[in-house]
Amino acid sequence: MLKIRLITASFLIPLILGSVYFGGLVFFALVTLVLLFAGAEFFKMARHAGYSAMPVWGGTLIALLAWNAFNPTDHFRLIVTGLIIAALVLGVFRHAEGWLAGWAITLAGALYIGGLGGYFLLVRNLPNGMIWTIAALVTAWMTDTGAYLAGTRLGRHGFFTRISPKKTWEGAIGGWVAAPLTMLALGSILALPLWHCVILGLLIGIAATFGDLAESLLKRQTGVKDSSHIVPGHGGVLDRLDSLLFAAVVTYYYLVWVLHV
Repeated sequence: MLKIRLITASFLIPLILGSVYFGGLVFFALVTLVLLFAGAEFFKMARHAGYSAMPVWGGTLIALLAWNAFNPTDHFRLIVTGLIIAALVLGVFRHAEGWLAGWAITLAGALYIGGLGGYFLLVRNLPNGMIWTIAALVTAWMTDTGAYLAGTRLGRHGFFTRISPKKTWEGAIGGWVAAPLTMLALGSILALPLWHCVILGLLIGIAATFGDLAESLLKRQTGVKDSSHIVPGHGGVLDRLDSLLFAAVVTYYYLVWVLHV
């Protein structure tokens, strides 16, 4: 399994970093495509749990949230309002059993994936956004790697095992150590003071951990093991995106509120 994971990563990481390098519409297109795949997985999970999710409506909202993060528009609120009203009017005509729960979970999924995923585009649009985006991605990836290595070799004490039985404190701490070390290694490129590297790295590490746990909770609530099997050795797109969603939010607000980028 580890070999398959590494082979898959060797293809995906250059693709992702390449899109970050080019930025603009290239990065927007890749981010939106990834978010739409993740959204489709989320809505499928919801249907598996018995909810009447609306993937077309939810996917449209995800794409609009991504576009607004990439290119904010004054008409965004009006468009989203129209979508919400249209979905409610459709519900009036259909009046299907369990429609309200399906509508609510579709809206929640779109906000979770599209709303949080849009922060990748917000970070990329900042000054030196290419470097910051790469730093956030690499730090989150190294958090997962550190947690995996420490957890498999040293893991003894359960960490939120009711949500994710294989998680251990040793693994979590391993990820939280790897994250600031990674940011410190990138510090010279970022021209970031040492203490900022440590704090931002640790915040990304913690955010990545709880992003992963949040998706584990969703999978446990919907009764699935993986969001899908589209990524060999890694499960689904949402399984790979979960930790990055929280990391992108933390990175953006640290850059804007603390570093005033």
